[in-house]
Amino acid sequence: MNRFIFIFTLCLGQLAISSLTAQAPIQWQGILTDSTHLKRTIGNAYKAFPVPAIGAGIFRSDTLLAVRLEGLHKWPNGNLINEQNYFHLGGNSMGITSYIAGRLVQAGKISWNTQFFDLFPALKKRANPNYPNFSLADLLSHRAQVAELAKPADFQSIPPFKGNALQKRAKFALWILAKTPLDSGIHYSNAGYALATFMLEYVSGKTFKQLLDQYIVKELGLRCSTGWPNRISPAQPWGHWKTDPKSTFFTPVPPSTSYQMPEVLASAADICMPLWDYTLFLKHQLRGIKGKNADMQKKTYEYIHFSRPTFAMGWLNRNDPSTRISTHDGTAGNFYCHVTLFPEIDLGVVVITNAEGKAATEAIAFVRESLLNKLFQIDLPTTPKPTFPGQHPFFEVHEKYHPHH
Repeated sequence: MNRFIFIFTLCLGQLAISSLTAQAPIQWQGILTDSTHLKRTIGNAYKAFPVPAIGAGIFRSDTLLAVRLEGLHKWPNGNLINEQNYFHLGGNSMGITSYIAGRLVQAGKISWNTQFFDLFPALKKRANPNYPNFSLADLLSHRAQVAELAKPADFQSIPPFKGNALQKRAKFALWILAKTPLDSGIHYSNAGYALATFMLEYVSGKTFKQLLDQYIVKELGLRCSTGWPNRISPAQPWGHWKTDPKSTFFTPVPPSTSYQMPEVLASAADICMPLWDYTLFLKHQLRGIKGKNADMQKKTYEYIHFSRPTFAMGWLNRNDPSTRISTHDGTAGNFYCHVTLFPEIDLGVVVITNAEGKAATEAIAFVRESLLNKLFQIDLPTTPKPTFPGQHPFFEVHEKYHPHH
């Protein structure tokens, strides 16, 4: 299923739940602090779906309520996963990049309406003449008509640019802007985020890595890196994919794999963080929307999440005043991450796994539904029967290697 469509499928279910808040008050006491329910839900999902590991975090703007992970860092005999392990965020990296953009807007370094070709007039002369003079906001909201670069084959087509970070970004801009622009409308574009990052690097005088270190690592105090987590250390979670679509079993993806996200697309789809730290980042976003942060004004957070219909600055949204939702899913092919923020009821949920595919999306949907139904006092979903024959293969091996867990 197309990722864009899958996100909206999740949103529709969430809207149905969110609309209930107008009918009856939510009894938060005892529910939000019930980490036992989260533990049980994650355990049920791990047993029912063939994923190496799955975890979730649930939070309000002032409180990290619970974080839980279950499974192995690597199939079939890896270490037990924990909340401090890094997970790849895929396209959810865009929300972090948009936050950095907001910080630079807040600092007066750039504006949302700054036009790309106004910053780089020399590129205008060499770009396809059919491109409009798109803005930073157009790039971050996928409305700049720039090629998507969303598939592994697209990544492999990017030339190996030489030079420092800014020179590589400039060469990439020349390469991508020589292509024919897409039609008007929303086109989920990793390339657009590379161009937006070029703007941010130019006005700040810092590389994207330096911007991450400043605004995420230093100022928010969160651990953050780029690339597959197992490139940090083999003891970090490995991503998994299916080499045989008919097989239940996943293949762990080694750090040396030739499938690496191009450096120029790191800001779009190649950030990794521990689940604990990423949950804290999302909590910070919810605080900002509620007007509780000092780093940016409430209106800046509102702009990031809700300034444009359907897709704002790195976030899908529903902007109905009674059911506002900001959400996004991210995957680069071997991890999967889902996030939903409910500002009006001060609630956020993140679910993550180190695999991608049907089992991963089913497991994530089950966890999200179980958590939200519990909160909204709806009948909990029945733990699904396995969608494959026999005992859960991962759980069986999990017990073999870790019988006391």
